[in-house]
Amino acid sequence: MKLRLMPSAIFHYFLPFCLLALLPFTTSCGNRSTGKNTATTDTLSVPKEQTKQFLSLEPGVFSTSDKAFGEIVELKGTPVATDALFKPSELDMLIRNNMMIMKTSGTTGLIKFLSLPDLKVIREVGTKGGGPGELLYPAIFESAEPGLLCYVYDLQQEKVYQIDTSFVMKETGFNLEKNAKQMFGNKQFVETRSREFCYVSNATTGKAIYQYVPGQQDSLKQIYDVEDGFKKNLGWTALIGDFGGNRSKNRLAYAYKYFHQIRFFDLLTGKTRTLQFETTANNDTESPDATAVLAPTSVTHFWGMSAQPEYVYCAYSGRTPIQVQEEFQKETDHIYIEQYDWNGNPVKKYNLDHWGYFCVDESTRTIYVAAVNAAEPMYAYKY
Repeated sequence: MKLRLMPSAIFHYFLPFCLLALLPFTTSCGNRSTGKNTATTDTLSVPKEQTKQFLSLEPGVFSTSDKAFGEIVELKGTPVATDALFKPSELDMLIRNNMMIMKTSGTTGLIKFLSLPDLKVIREVGTKGGGPGELLYPAIFESAEPGLLCYVYDLQQEKVYQIDTSFVMKETGFNLEKNAKQMFGNKQFVETRSREFCYVSNATTGKAIYQYVPGQQDSLKQIYDVEDGFKKNLGWTALIGDFGGNRSKNRLAYAYKYFHQIRFFDLLTGKTRTLQFETTANNDTESPDATAVLAPTSVTHFWGMSAQPEYVYCAYSGRTPIQVQEEFQKETDHIYIEQYDWNGNPVKKYNLDHWGYFCVDESTRTIYVAAVNAAEPMYAYKY
């Protein structure tokens, strides 16, 4: 029997609408830099056979289309029975030490550790609340430390915790500031080296990427402008997206939710590579109303990322929230997963037969999806 989609099950999909009611809308007051990202006439084609050598990033702005992925690969999921109790909504998932680490909603066991591939519960950590060691609105991100399993960022308390290999959670003491008028922070973190981080957050121009070393005075600095290349300042709400990184390759990636565009960053050289897909009505960066892209009739592009050692995988919708809701009613919901190498070259595009939150286990070539509109909560896709 199909589960009927509840409003909370697509909270992440509609998150900006909720945040707009809680956070002040910020607009740009800075001057734009010009001449950095002049669009080229280069057009990407289907990549040739991948080589093991990791080449340098070719900078610039490149026009492309879905043809760059080649033929879309259709994948059918296999349900995976799990003893973990969770609602398939508001999820974060990542793979670490042959475990799936899952951030869930609820009052207890907010961070779950599941064995692979059977998804049996190993341990649960985290209690809902604002007291010492409690979490209000957590998100998880990967750790580079061998003795740690992951970090937990509490958006509402603006605190970062770490969970070690003994499943003990403690506060890191990061010095993170939050605007007094904001109820939530909105940072997304990547640990680029041991105890060195990059994160994307609001900026005077909308959104930017910052470097940060906890404990080092004056270490925080802006290194990239996420809005660079657009024709006018849009504000942070229109520039919402997904952020990930690769330590060994010194790369970052940012995929825009409301514009069919993804950028790659070389941390060593400072160079950037931008892929701009075929223009849609949603890509009007000169719209006088920066919040227009948040309307339910506006196309959602990228809305999830799984950064892996060899490739980065992005969930792609290409439909409006209204269209997705109609698919739920017809039981024809699905998601696309796009695969890129860390130099910004399209590799493959997969069509999965269930809509939901995902993560990738590259070591076993498995995509896991927590399905929000299916008989089972979790599906595995071999690719």
